[in-house]
Amino acid sequence: MHSEGNQHPLEATLTQEVECTRLLLDCLESERAALIERDLDTLEVTTRRKFECSQQLEQLESQRGTLVESLGFNNTLDSLQRCFETLPCADRLSSLWQQVLDNTESCRASNLSNGSILESGRQHVEQALCILRGQTGTPSVYAQDGEARATLGQRELGKV
Repeated sequence: MHSEGNQHPLEATLTQEVECTRLLLDCLESERAALIERDLDTLEVTTRRKFECSQQLEQLESQRGTLVESLGFNNTLDSLQRCFETLPCADRLSSLWQQVLDNTESCRASNLSNGSILESGRQHVEQALCILRGQTGTPSVYAQDGEARATLGQRELGKV
């Protein structure tokens, strides 16, 4: 294994990707807690951190692609493993890459879970609005995305 001073650039980039995906996963976990607690201040901070992590991951992915291509390989899943095998630190690179993949999958699952929490909240708000307007049943208007939506703004809820 290389010491940090003479670490292969690809190893350094993958190490940064592992760390960044861990940070993104932490952000998603904080987001989940903020959604459950309805903590808008934390949600705002977490959203900003999530965006920053996403931008950094894009830069690291581009950097990894450039490094892999400079070694004569395409930046695809199959080619990455072949590229790793040509380098003295192949085992370390494969291990780091697997951590990136695992963390990315965890981020995907966490993001889907958070999306479900948001969707559930949206549905509860729509149901409450329907009740306030005296409507029963499910909304009968469909939005552009094909989702049924309440028809907002058609009836006065009260006067100030």
